[in-house]
Amino acid sequence: MNAIPAAAQAEAGLKFPDLLIYRGYAAPVRIEADVYDLEVEGSIPAELNGAYYRLSADTQYPPRLGQDIFINGDGMVHMLRLEHGHADLKTRYVRTPKFRAERAARRALFGAYRNPFTDDQSVAGVDGNTANTSAFWHHGQLYALKEAARPVRLDPISLETLGSWDFNGKLFSKTFTAHPKIDPVSGEVIAFSYNTRGVADRSIEIHWISARGELTRTEAFEAPYSFMAHDSLVSEHYIAFTVYPMISDWARVQRGEPYFHWDSSQPTMVAIIPRQQGVAGIRWYSCPFTGMQTHSFNAWEEGTVLHLDHFFSASGWLSQFPDIRGVATHEEPPHAERWSFDLASTADTFSVRRIFEQIGEMPMIDPRFLMRRARQFYFGTNNPQLGPMLEWGPKGPPFTCIGHFNETRQQLKFWYAGADSAPEEPCFIPRSATAGEAEGWILSLVGRRAEHRTDLVILDAQHLEAGPVATIRIPCRLHEGFHGIWVPQSQLPSAD
Repeated sequence: MNAIPAAAQAEAGLKFPDLLIYRGYAAPVRIEADVYDLEVEGSIPAELNGAYYRLSADTQYPPRLGQDIFINGDGMVHMLRLEHGHADLKTRYVRTPKFRAERAARRALFGAYRNPFTDDQSVAGVDGNTANTSAFWHHGQLYALKEAARPVRLDPISLETLGSWDFNGKLFSKTFTAHPKIDPVSGEVIAFSYNTRGVADRSIEIHWISARGELTRTEAFEAPYSFMAHDSLVSEHYIAFTVYPMISDWARVQRGEPYFHWDSSQPTMVAIIPRQQGVAGIRWYSCPFTGMQTHSFNAWEEGTVLHLDHFFSASGWLSQFPDIRGVATHEEPPHAERWSFDLASTADTFSVRRIFEQIGEMPMIDPRFLMRRARQFYFGTNNPQLGPMLEWGPKGPPFTCIGHFNETRQQLKFWYAGADSAPEEPCFIPRSATAGEAEGWILSLVGRRAEHRTDLVILDAQHLEAGPVATIRIPCRLHEGFHGIWVPQSQLPSAD
């Protein structure tokens, strides 16, 4: 791809190309705003005092190369502050070095996703972090995460960007996962980095971070090939990585090809690592089929058996990255699967079963049960009996429902968002610290596509089908996003 000359961009003015990811409901929003006292239908539960944060990829300028993929957009953080029945909205771009350089130049300077060879020479050596994937809260700090870069600290009240974070000089990797796992009992975080030098390589680093936010330990191991290590699973005593053939090859990147390709000729494997012993105790398992782990629910132990609950697809992420062999032509939907490993056995095999027979993505459990046995599962999905699936969007399957699977009762329930409406990732909030599993609320942003605006809905987590207990009406469209979190009022600093 050839870059559009700066003079031509200036002459044409600010205009995004007529591509699916830049038009209609998917178009960049680019609005930084403060809106106080949003309209509320119903009543916000009295216990819901705190802030909901989520990240999206909201492209600031038309792409330097004339086209792009949606995950390469600039990070925009949205905060919905709920307090005593009131709801306020704040939106701010994450001021990364990339964002600041392009804002100063008033045009795109960075090229293809994770490809510095396509950048403008003026930003050679400048951090290209977009900070657009996950909001993360730990030890009283708010971070914007992108797996291709280090965390970025944000002020949790003003959303001001405070800068890149390397854990006081202890994080040497140039990258850090967008899906760290917090142990709800100890407060310890298990995180990881891949492509740690900023290039495609086989090294994966595991990071142990204390409840006080100190990076206390880092260990590395090599995967069979360089791949998109987007998520992991962590139980009380083990860390697990599914290695799948969404591969990266630095020579291809240098030639201007996409950073990732799907290569189903490569094996799918699983690495299991004891949390205490570390990589010295790594064991490798062979998967009898090829596919891609999308996102994980949870990992938990039952005697000598380790269970991994996650969404798994028979294909790669083909809506974003091509098949290297030209074999796969369409993206397969993910299914919730439980992979079970008898760690007392010397065999390198494991058993697989479906947790429930329903496609889905964006999994969520009650975070208090992370790394231990959970029996309630929430996820984005569709249900044709309730309403038709929306037109295929630029970010994959357009969900119309939030699903809830009660494993104890073997029962599936759904909340249908309505015509031309697309709910995003569910966020679970317990009713109280002592509430039982699934006793609480589900929050989800919902794109009202026909109205070009967004709602935040609050659902009773045990009775999704009853509909929202409250709908917070946002008077504008928020760009479709990725992952969000809830931070209770008791953990937030004072706004003074």
